[in-house]
Amino acid sequence: TSYRSFRNVWMLEELGFGYSHVLAYPGSKLARSHHELGKIPVLHDDKIKIMESAAINTYLGDKFSPGNLVPLTPRPLYEQ
Repeated sequence: TSYRSFRNVWMLEELGFGYSHVLAYPGSKLARSHHELGKIPVLHDDKIKIMESAAINTYLGDKFSPGNLVPLTPRPLYEQ
């Protein structure tokens, strides 16, 4: 894992959840199939698609470990 996606792999390991990691380079055809501009990382969870490593980690912490790995927030803003 390279780039800032390492943060997300680390968070998933800390949470102890299984996940699927797809190796894609920024701007590659594979990266563009998940993000229109070919940016990485991208998280797909149910109907939610989140881009940007800090936003992904905040989402994971809020959903799977509220108040433990990230501070509690009054309301998740993922839909925006």
